[in-house]
Amino acid sequence: MMQELADKIWENPGFHDAANRIELAWLTKEISGIDDSHADITDATRLIRSAAILACSETADHRRAAFRVATCAYDLFGTGQVPLDQALRVVLTRLGNFPSIGTRADVASARASLPLMLAAEEIASADAHEVMINGQTVLLTDFQQNLWLNLIQSRRIALAAPTSAGKSFVLQGYLSALFDNEQPKSVVYLVPTRALIAQVAEDLKVQFQGMHQDVPDIVTVPVDAETTLAQRAIYVMTQERVQLALGAHPDFSASVIIVDEAHSIADGSRGVLLQWVIDDLLIRNPASQILFASPAIRNLDVFGRLFGLDDVVEFSSVEPTVAQNFLVTTVESATKGKLVIHTAGDGSRTLRQVATLQLGRTVASRTEKLVHIPAVLGHGHSNIIYANGAAEAESVALQLAELMSDREPTEARLALSDLAKEAVHANYALVECVKHGVAFHYSNIPTQLRRAIEAAVSSGEIDYLVCTSTLLQGVNLPAKNIFMFAPEKGRTRALESTDFWNLAGRAGRLKREFQGNIFLIDYDKWKKKPLDGPKDSVVTPAIESSLNEHHDQLMTVIAGAPTEGRRDETDLETIFVRLYTDFKGGDLNQTFERAGLAVGDIQSGLLETALASASEKLTLPAAVLRRTPNISAHKQQRLYDRLTAKIALGTDVARTLIPSHPRESEAFQSYADVLELCHEVILGIDTSKNLHRFHALIARRWMLGFPLPQIIDEQISRNASKPVRTTIRSTLDLIEGDIRFQAVRLFGCYSALLVYALDSAGLLDMVSSIPSLPLYLEIGASDKTMISFISLGLSRVTAMKLNEMSARKDLDTVGALQWLRTRPLEALGLSPLLLAEVRAIVTA
Repeated sequence: MMQELADKIWENPGFHDAANRIELAWLTKEISGIDDSHADITDATRLIRSAAILACSETADHRRAAFRVATCAYDLFGTGQVPLDQALRVVLTRLGNFPSIGTRADVASARASLPLMLAAEEIASADAHEVMINGQTVLLTDFQQNLWLNLIQSRRIALAAPTSAGKSFVLQGYLSALFDNEQPKSVVYLVPTRALIAQVAEDLKVQFQGMHQDVPDIVTVPVDAETTLAQRAIYVMTQERVQLALGAHPDFSASVIIVDEAHSIADGSRGVLLQWVIDDLLIRNPASQILFASPAIRNLDVFGRLFGLDDVVEFSSVEPTVAQNFLVTTVESATKGKLVIHTAGDGSRTLRQVATLQLGRTVASRTEKLVHIPAVLGHGHSNIIYANGAAEAESVALQLAELMSDREPTEARLALSDLAKEAVHANYALVECVKHGVAFHYSNIPTQLRRAIEAAVSSGEIDYLVCTSTLLQGVNLPAKNIFMFAPEKGRTRALESTDFWNLAGRAGRLKREFQGNIFLIDYDKWKKKPLDGPKDSVVTPAIESSLNEHHDQLMTVIAGAPTEGRRDETDLETIFVRLYTDFKGGDLNQTFERAGLAVGDIQSGLLETALASASEKLTLPAAVLRRTPNISAHKQQRLYDRLTAKIALGTDVARTLIPSHPRESEAFQSYADVLELCHEVILGIDTSKNLHRFHALIARRWMLGFPLPQIIDEQISRNASKPVRTTIRSTLDLIEGDIRFQAVRLFGCYSALLVYALDSAGLLDMVSSIPSLPLYLEIGASDKTMISFISLGLSRVTAMKLNEMSARKDLDTVGALQWLRTRPLEALGLSPLLLAEVRAIVTA
C-alpha cells in the first residue's frame, strides 16, 4: 500500500517541482543568507507529508529524496507556523535514521508531542533498532542494525558503506560485546596506515572505558618473539606489523579478523601482503569470523572468492546519514572576484543557478581560489579544502591564517601550536596557522600531531583544514563544507571518480547538520568530470591484476633478469615471492584459481615453468624468503651468498656481520656497512655517492630517540640554501619513506638472512646478539623503557621525554606503567597535550 503511494508521488511532476523549489530556497539561504520566495509554507507542508510516505518506500531514490526535502523544509520554516519538528521526526524514524533525530534539540524532544498513533509507531520501530553496548542503550540506523545482527550471529561479512554510515561505531560496539566475559580471545584489526592504527586504538580505548570485565590489551606495536602473547587482546596493526607477529609467534592467531579499508587489497605489494597475512590467519584458525569493510565496492563477492570462503554475507549501504549538495562554483570575473554558483543537487541533477556573489578581491591563481572562496563561503562553519600535495596544503593554510589573523588564539589552539613545535619544529608552518583556527593535514605529519589536529577539528577549535589525499585512507574527519579545485592524487594524476565520491562523503557531520556542501571550483577546467563517473569501484586484487596485465614483466622478475627501474618493480617482486612460496608449498594451483587464472592453460603453465627454473637457482628455503616478501628471491639469494662467503672466513669475521645496538659507539659504521651492501645488492644504487652513510646516520639518531626538531635542525644546517619549509617537509619524507619504510625493509631482510646463514654455519649462539633493528626503526626507539611507553599507547615525543627522566632503561610495559603511576604527573614538566596523553594512560 505505502509502496504504491510512494510510486504515485514519485510519478507526480508537481512533487519534483516543489522539491526543486524548496531545495533552491534552502541553498540560497545557506550560501547567501537571503530568504527568497522560491518556496512557501504550503510547499513545505505538502512536501513533508510526501516525505513521510516516501520514507516507507523500498526504493533508494525515494528514501534519499524524503530525507532531503524534509530537512530542507524544517531548516527553512522551523516550528513557527506548523510543527515541522514532529513531521521531520516521523520521516527520520521511518527512514531508520535515529541518530539524526539528535541533530536539533526540538526534533529530539518532539516525541512527547506526537499523536498517539505516530508515537506508538516510533516506539515499535525504536525497540527493533535498540541494542545494549557497554551497559548503554543505543539506537542504530537500518544499516547499522543489519550489520549488528550479522556480527552477533558470528557471520563472515563483506560490506560497502560510505564514511558517514557509522560502521566503525557498530564494529567497536561489537568488540566490546565480544569481550564482555572472561574468556581468552584474540582479535586482529587490520588497517592500511599508521594514522588509522592511532585512530582505531584510541577509539577502542574510549569504547572499553568503564567496562566491568577485564579490559583486553590494545596492541599496536609489533610483538617480538620474547614477548608473551596476551590472553585477551585486540591487535590493531598494518599488514606489515601482523606479518612480523605471525613470524615471531607460531601461536599468534585470531578468532575475529577485521579488515578495514579492504579495497586496499588492490594496492600493489602492500595489497599482496594484506592478502597473504589474511591467508595465514585463516590457515591458523579456519573458523575465524572475518569482516571486510570498504567505502564503495561493486564486486563484494571478490573477497569470498579470493580467500576460498563460501559463507560470506554481502551487503551495502547506499543511504548516507546526511545529504550532500554539489555546488559548481564558477569564477566569472577573476579581477572582481565574481562567482556564479549552480547546484547539481546530489550530483546527478541538471545544473540550476543558486546565487551570484561578489568577493571583492582577485581570485585569479589556483591558490587564491582555494583561499578566498572558502574564506567567504565557509565562514562560521567547519571546512575541508583539498590541496594537491603537502607544499600546496601549507601555502593555502598560511594564507588562510593570514586572513584570520584577527582571531585571538584560544588556550586549546596555543596548546596545539606548542605540540607542533615539540613534535616537528619551531619553524613548522603549522605552529602559526593553528593559532588562528587553520590547520593542514598530510601523510608524513607525526601521528600524535595529526591526531591532535583531528581532535581540534572535531571540537571546532580548527574550522579550516587543508588536506591532501591522506583523507581518502579511512581517516574519519567530516566537515560541513568541502572545497575542491581540479583535485589530484599523486603527481599530476586527476582524482578518480570513486575517490572523489569517497571524499565528498565527508561533507556533513552526523548529529551536527542534516546536509553538507561540496563546492566544485571552476569545474569546467577539471581534467576529469567525476560527477559523471561511477560512485563505486570494481576491486581487482593486486595479485590478479599483475598476473593478467603484467605477465611478461612478471616473467622477467621470476627469471632474475635486470629490470629498468620500473615503478611497480616492488609489486612484481612481492608477487614473485608469493608465487614461489606457494610453488614450493604445493599451493600454486589454489592461488591461480583464486586469482581467476585457469590451471593448466598457457599462462599458468609458463609461470609454473619459470618458477621451477628459479627453484634450481635458489637455495634459500621459501620460509626464509617470505620473511621479506617485498624483495625478489633472487636479490635475497645474492645477499645471502655474500653473507655466507664472509661467514666462511671464520667466527671473528662472522661476528662483524652482526649489527651493533644503536647505543654502541661503532653503531654508525656498522649500519653504514649493512646499508652499503643492501643498496648495492637489493636497490642497485651507486654506493660511491654515500647515500648509505647518510641514511645510517639518520637511522641511528632516529633509533636513539633523538627528537625530530633536533634532526630537522641538523638538516636545516646542512641545506642552508633551501627554504626552511621545504627542508622540514623533506625531512619528514626522509623519516617516513627512507627510514621507517626503506631502512626497515632492508634491515629486516638483512637480519632474516643473517639468522639463517649463522644457523646454517652452526653459529646459532650468535643469533641472540642481533638487535631488533626493524622494530627500533619502525617506532623510533631502542631503549626497552621507551619502547614500553610507546606500547602503552604514548606517542614517541612523550615516550622520549619520559625515557629521559627514568633511571632504568629496561622497564617492560608493566614496569613502565607502574613508574608512571608513582610519579606526580604535574611534576613531569610536560606541555598540556603531552600531559593529557599520560593522564589518559594512567587513569585507564
